[in-house]
Amino acid sequence: MRHMNVFQPVKGLGHIFFWYDNWRLAARVRSRMLAAGFVEYPLQDERVHCFLCDDFETCLPVLSNFLSEREKRQVSVLMADSAKPDIFDFGRLKTIESHETQLLALWLGDMLMDRRYRSLMQPIVHAKNQHQVMGYEFLIRGLHTDGTDIPAPSLFATAEQCEMLYALDMAAGESATRTAKLHDVTEDVFVNVLPRTIGDEAGLDAWLQAVMAAAEIPPEQIVFELVESQQLSDAGALKRLVQKLHDQGIRVAMDDFGSGFNNLVGLVEVAPDFIKLDKSLVDDVSTDRRKWNLIANIVDSAKDSDIEVIAEGIEDRETAELLTEVGVDYLQGYHIGFPQDCPVAHGPIAV
Repeated sequence: MRHMNVFQPVKGLGHIFFWYDNWRLAARVRSRMLAAGFVEYPLQDERVHCFLCDDFETCLPVLSNFLSEREKRQVSVLMADSAKPDIFDFGRLKTIESHETQLLALWLGDMLMDRRYRSLMQPIVHAKNQHQVMGYEFLIRGLHTDGTDIPAPSLFATAEQCEMLYALDMAAGESATRTAKLHDVTEDVFVNVLPRTIGDEAGLDAWLQAVMAAAEIPPEQIVFELVESQQLSDAGALKRLVQKLHDQGIRVAMDDFGSGFNNLVGLVEVAPDFIKLDKSLVDDVSTDRRKWNLIANIVDSAKDSDIEVIAEGIEDRETAELLTEVGVDYLQGYHIGFPQDCPVAHGPIAV
């Protein structure tokens, strides 16, 4: 065995036991435990070190802070209620890394069960009439128990690590349609969806039933925004998914266009209703002629295939005007409007 074993009682004042065959790692961890303020409990067996601790959930973050990622994969933890490790407990050894993932899953699961999440709405406007909203992208935010926001990147990174992307994706869709219904949104409802969560028939049917049925939003109002679609190397699979959504009356937008898999050949093959230009492509378009030419080619190809183009990441008036001149259909970004709790009030948007 090439790792350090750790035993920790679950409840009450307990002990954390380390017994090793990697003495260098043992010395490092022992010195760090002492530096962190843990009290060592003397044992007769020189191969075992023992420290007093309160509970596993308190101890784990401390261990995680002074262990490297490699050490987290080496250090194993045994949680049990007994005062001493039993031979039958060895089957329950888990690495520190595994326990961190388990705690993250519990945290995320509690958040989803309690429905501690909400959707913010960012307007998408017509390029030639920027006071006219054509739709909203609905962006999920988790909520801590004190009501403060948990950003989407943290949510999805945790969900991916815990293999809970499908559950989070479904919650994001349910929150989007519920919020749209709550505010009587009549414009298009852009819902972010990971293609891998709805790639099979059963997954798609379950998603649609859970997300759309309760909100009573007509399918023709929904636009599935396929995020990370560039990660699908199989253009045929993406094309079949788009066709399934079209059969349901749902339109499709390909997100982050201009990066990875997304290219002009794939655009014609997959035939979505919209493409959303990647922000990295839009940035500096006013000073980078190569980006301007690339966007112009994408717009021309999209129009030849009856696909509308949305430019994301619009942060100033000059970029908005340039993209309008090149033929982009719709604009989205902080210059147009920030994500917010409610739809844009009736009347012109301040742009």
